[in-house]
Amino acid sequence: MSKGAVLDEAFIAAAGLSEQLLTLAASIENKHHDVLQEPMFHVRSQEIEETVYLERKYVFDNQVSIRAHYGKGEKVLVWLQRSLRQPPHDAHAAMVEVLMAREFFMLGDWREFQRFRQFVKSQRILDAQARQWITDNHVKFKELAQTEEGMGRILDSLGAIAEWPDLDGQDQGQSRTTLELIAKTYSRSLAPVRASARLPAALIARAPDTRFNVFRLFSFVEDPEGGPMSLIRFLKALGQAVGDPRVAELTGTLKSSRDISRAFSALRSALLSRKLATDPA
Repeated sequence: MSKGAVLDEAFIAAAGLSEQLLTLAASIENKHHDVLQEPMFHVRSQEIEETVYLERKYVFDNQVSIRAHYGKGEKVLVWLQRSLRQPPHDAHAAMVEVLMAREFFMLGDWREFQRFRQFVKSQRILDAQARQWITDNHVKFKELAQTEEGMGRILDSLGAIAEWPDLDGQDQGQSRTTLELIAKTYSRSLAPVRASARLPAALIARAPDTRFNVFRLFSFVEDPEGGPMSLIRFLKALGQAVGDPRVAELTGTLKSSRDISRAFSALRSALLSRKLATDPA
């Protein structure tokens, strides 16, 4: 890519990352958090009612230029995560939940494109490492899924797998390993993980983009013992864990392909939601 390449909506859509775009409802403000009293950048968007907070350290470490004219209607590329913070002025105060930007990119700036390219490279390295760990440890998945720590390790690896674009063009024209191929290659090992009672709660505790990708991967798993009903039970259990009565209803009785299609749609919306019904109020 040339030095002049920039992040824009067309490129982001082509890369399959449109779900990470937010539309600003106002200019980004650098001020103290009302409760924590920590200086943070406040990002208000049209898609999310609550404020998204961006660490000043992230901005300074990555030399992100928060331009004053970048305001209402402009787009930003964001990966989100929820975090509980202890008010620094009172060690006994209740923890405060904040919605944080774990990765943040401005559009229309060639320097941001260069930073995004480095970010994608790092994610592709994590992806490769995750696939290697799965290859080396998949025979132990049934045992690992029986403990909270083991389930967490499995989800850490599955969550690192995604179809990150190749921005240097080194593998253009070559087939890329998809979530479906990973799921079907390791189906015998992943089926007991999908059937584990620990999975739904562990999955919805992840960041929205991560839990949705892992959900997609598990949806492709073929259970040689449980058959199609294994997937039905998974959808029902996940629907209950989401904590939304409508989703629970749509996933509760799956008798036809139409029922399953509606269940997938409801779960997709719920898992990509920035806040689930089960999250702290």
